[in-house]
Amino acid sequence: MLQSWISDATNRNAASFLLLLLAIDLAFVFLYFVIYLSDIVNNPLFSLEQDRGYPEIYQYMKAFSIVILLGLVLSKTRAIGYGVWSLLFLYLLLDDALGIHESFGNIVAVNLAFAPGIGLRARDFGELAVSAIAATLFLIPLALFYVRGSGAFKKATEHLLLLLVSLAFFGIFVDMLHVAIRLGWKVTFLLGAVEDGGEMVVMSIMAAYVFLLYGRDGNIGSLLQPANIR
Repeated sequence: MLQSWISDATNRNAASFLLLLLAIDLAFVFLYFVIYLSDIVNNPLFSLEQDRGYPEIYQYMKAFSIVILLGLVLSKTRAIGYGVWSLLFLYLLLDDALGIHESFGNIVAVNLAFAPGIGLRARDFGELAVSAIAATLFLIPLALFYVRGSGAFKKATEHLLLLLVSLAFFGIFVDMLHVAIRLGWKVTFLLGAVEDGGEMVVMSIMAAYVFLLYGRDGNIGSLLQPANIR
């Protein structure tokens, strides 16, 4: 009975945390439209596309919380694979904050003489190459730990990988569309909203999911299953 109550409380806390994060996400997306379509708010720091703006800092906070929570899950479960996931999210945080794939992507494009094409710049292909290399460096050890891991770790890895693919869809695929498609400012504006807004929502789901992992001490269930949230 007590274990069931703890599980339900953990689900409720994770769901509440997710709703809070999503509410803030939607507020920033709303302000993005307000900034560009009216003069009510003219502070660019509220824009989704502003470097070191409030939405970007908010994303840093979510990524940092994921790194810490996965570290705590590692300390509780002793499953080394969670440490690899924590390092992966640390890389994503540093990449966003320092522009790692942009900087190295430009170097790769120059040294390998990448040529522009399909509406993309040479440096865009360099950035894709750097992101692919980074993904490989993390996914190979994750695959090894997945094969040897417990059922709980395997399920958590499957869910996190699905969310990571979703993040890549907005952060890479939609971002490239944002660069390649030139159909006027309205389309560019909407693609920017989809790209950055989508990344924010996915990162919020990730943060809430990892919060659930920590609360359940490795006894994994999916946030994506409504029946688990009462």
